[in-house]
Amino acid sequence: MSELQLWDDNPTTVDLLGFTSIVDTVVAALQSPSLDPVTIGINAPWGGGKSTVLGLLERELSQQTGYRVVRLDPWEFDDQFDVRGAVIGEILQDLLTTYADGEGKLEDSVNDLQERISWSRVASSMARGRLVAQTAELVEALTPRSKGDARSLAGFRSVFAELLQGLTSLKRLVVLVDDLDRCLPDAVMATLEAIKLFLSVEKVAFVLAADQQMVRESIAVSLDATGRGEQFAERYLEKIVQLPLSLPRISTDEAAAYIALLLSERRCPQEDHYTQLIGHAQQRRARGLSPVLADMQDLAWEPDADILRLASRFAEGLSTHRSGSPRSIKRFLNAFALRTRIAERHGIDIDASVIAKLMLLEDSHTKDFETLVGLQETQRSELLERWQAWGRDEQGVKPDEVSEMSKEWAASDPDLVNAPIGPYLSLAAALVSLTAAASLTQQQLTWVSDLASASDPHRNDAQKEVVAAPIADQQAVVHALIQRARRETETDPLVESLVHIAKHSPELRAAIAEGLWEVRKYLLPGAVVDLDASDVDELRALIPRLAQETDIEPAVREHAQTTMEQS
Repeated sequence: MSELQLWDDNPTTVDLLGFTSIVDTVVAALQSPSLDPVTIGINAPWGGGKSTVLGLLERELSQQTGYRVVRLDPWEFDDQFDVRGAVIGEILQDLLTTYADGEGKLEDSVNDLQERISWSRVASSMARGRLVAQTAELVEALTPRSKGDARSLAGFRSVFAELLQGLTSLKRLVVLVDDLDRCLPDAVMATLEAIKLFLSVEKVAFVLAADQQMVRESIAVSLDATGRGEQFAERYLEKIVQLPLSLPRISTDEAAAYIALLLSERRCPQEDHYTQLIGHAQQRRARGLSPVLADMQDLAWEPDADILRLASRFAEGLSTHRSGSPRSIKRFLNAFALRTRIAERHGIDIDASVIAKLMLLEDSHTKDFETLVGLQETQRSELLERWQAWGRDEQGVKPDEVSEMSKEWAASDPDLVNAPIGPYLSLAAALVSLTAAASLTQQQLTWVSDLASASDPHRNDAQKEVVAAPIADQQAVVHALIQRARRETETDPLVESLVHIAKHSPELRAAIAEGLWEVRKYLLPGAVVDLDASDVDELRALIPRLAQETDIEPAVREHAQTTMEQS
């Protein structure tokens, strides 16, 4: 039995993706006297490597004399009414812990600033109705104050600047802000306000790692009441972020190298040999050489041809479907490792490269995979022969049963015509509940595929046809859609279709609600919007349950909580 190799979703401090150039650019900016203070934005979608870049940056800066790094995750403060105060308080506490002296001068300065924050919190609580007792002290908290008053936030910035200037051993306070795009809109605004209004002084730098489009959307939502949310959001973020940097999309070659390095980690006999392999890749990147995993003959250990071939096949297959996300690559590799282990346990003797090719079909061209699953062995071989001949331009006619987008997959190795894939397909069908899908009629199968499609016209047409079909057809489609949700990366189109069916078929509402709850781990924030707008009691009842659920995507829970607060 082969060793089960899985990868966690945590950011790494080892650069497998060539992020060193980004880190070096940020460090150079932080060392520039002309950028003081400065806020740098690291832009990438979820799973794009932002947290890894922050980890690499933290490691690099910790070796620089006079640099103090503070790492913040504002989403941890989302449930606090004063996120701005919590962010500022974290930074003040770190300074006090790091630079405290025997004379107590720093402690006095920090206490002064913390007192201003404390009074601000009292005023905030009073304004929000959290404190209702009309005591003299609370009323006084709302009274405007001069900058010199110890209870005024107006003088906070100047006092904070003086504090930092007094820390002669501190060259630069660098605050790394992660997961800002996971925060609720008000928390995003509070964090940005803390940066812009109170903490942006000399000797301070902020590095914001976030999907900037999502941050802009949060700003717009927070400012909607002003009537200028969309217009103001872009300008507001540009005012705060002076140096925006976007992480590059991982090319197919880089993805292949990344996958090969991941696969090599546990197969390499010695840790120092693996370190040499990573260093070799980094050196070739720095010299502009590609592929980065080549000319390895002088290394103590190098990945064999099977690893490189498998990595290349994965990279080519995933490149058109997953937008080069390191997180999605890891998740696919984990799924591959689990699928391979299960096949072994079932006594299925099949080459790993064959499993890889079939999984890429299942992942990227689901309808084509379902077609393959539903055929008898002789029909399957005949289709594969025509399919691969078309893909490799050996014949010009596309088989009617498959999609135009599958041509590149069909052309790739290995050849599946004579491969013993029947037992594996049966196993895969069972694992993803495709046995039900395989028994669907061709019309039902087409509906299921279109209802889960990202194409609005296809999805809308299928929705109209399904709700007009007999209830037995609708039940079969709903069941297949629920099962399909467990293996989709984008479940919003699928959920929208289920909500549409529920609105038009009252007898299926309970089953759809129960099914959506079963696949709650796979839901995205858009599902909450669809459930709330459905006006279907059974579906809307899921929102408070999602708001309390911990074993789902945090953004889904947060959207559910916000929806409840606004209702």
